[in-house]
Amino acid sequence: MRTLRKIYISVLSIIITAIVMITTVFALIEYLNSEITGFTFSATSGDEFQISVDGINFYQSLPEEEIRAIIRETRLIDITSMDGINFRTGGYREERDAIPNEDYISFDLWMRSTEREKEVFLINNISKDISFNETGIGTYVVSRGAPWIARHTFLNGPEVTDVVEKGSFGIYHSSEAIRIAIIELNDDLNALDVRPEDELKRFIYDPSENPERGFGATFGAYSYFFQMANYYMFPPAERPLTSYRLSELDPNDPYQALDNESWVATLQETTVVDEEGKTFYQAKIRINVWIEGWDADTFDALDQDIVKIQLQFKIVNKA
Repeated sequence: MRTLRKIYISVLSIIITAIVMITTVFALIEYLNSEITGFTFSATSGDEFQISVDGINFYQSLPEEEIRAIIRETRLIDITSMDGINFRTGGYREERDAIPNEDYISFDLWMRSTEREKEVFLINNISKDISFNETGIGTYVVSRGAPWIARHTFLNGPEVTDVVEKGSFGIYHSSEAIRIAIIELNDDLNALDVRPEDELKRFIYDPSENPERGFGATFGAYSYFFQMANYYMFPPAERPLTSYRLSELDPNDPYQALDNESWVATLQETTVVDEEGKTFYQAKIRINVWIEGWDADTFDALDQDIVKIQLQFKIVNKA
């Protein structure tokens, strides 16, 4: 894994919005890379969908100090993970365990609902349809792009003819090297959630959806590193189980998933009820966001880039 200078990415605004449309629940999580000046969580769906960072205090509009206390300023460096749970530094940097909310973004969320649908899916990647200055409803990872002049000639791939010459100017995007892991956890605040660990979901997603330039490619940043350092490192023999797409929903039934690729959690029955006596079903997840050091697009230029990430969750029936 190559080593970048620290990439300064912090969270200016995190917005979670839940929109109920004929009992369909959406949740949006948005990260804006900038100097931290405030956080906003909001949910605008009545009592059908609520969000919490501690599993105790649930909000329709989450106070900004709730998330400020967790994330603060995160200085991303290129790290690597095989499971989306354990993270290590490497390359020329001293190998060590990566530190959450210093080297990568990590936080827990509780989501609860009284609706009949219980399966939580990450859906609707619109990254290719919007620019950095735009917003939309969906999942996206977009970046402003950083100008960079190659100091060495290297194979950018994937074809052998895709060569970047020394002195060539280009715009490089950190959005191409981002990974997102959504880890379902046992809800320690729900005595009814007694599932064994092997029933909990583990989902690693490459939002560029480009497996050719995924983990351990020997072109791109890897080729550039070899030319720059004149030092060969063997790519890892092991590969993380990474998804390059999100689940599709039935166009004739918005509550039905056609596949379970990005099924990330299942709401579990609790002993808590709302004012109408309806039972809350609840899930706890951990969201980890990092720059994958073994990605083909982890160039030095990325420490000058700004990235925006938004996640859209929907509660539907699994395939």
